[in-house]
Amino acid sequence: MATILVTGGAGLIGSYTCKALRRSGFDPVCYDNLTRGNAEAAKGGPLEIGEVTDGVRLGKMLTH
Repeated sequence: MATILVTGGAGLIGSYTCKALRRSGFDPVCYDNLTRGNAEAAKGGPLEIGEVTDGVRLGKMLTH
């Protein structure tokens, strides 16, 4: 199963995207800073809290 990083995965569109990816056989990882998203909405995959502007953290997420 392919893993896909979804930025904004705890927001409305991101959470639906993660759920659709899961149903389609992918393994989504929600990446969100929770400023506008909701941790409870991230049910399509594991939630990683972080900023997209944090290149080091985002780089680690993409290589694992």
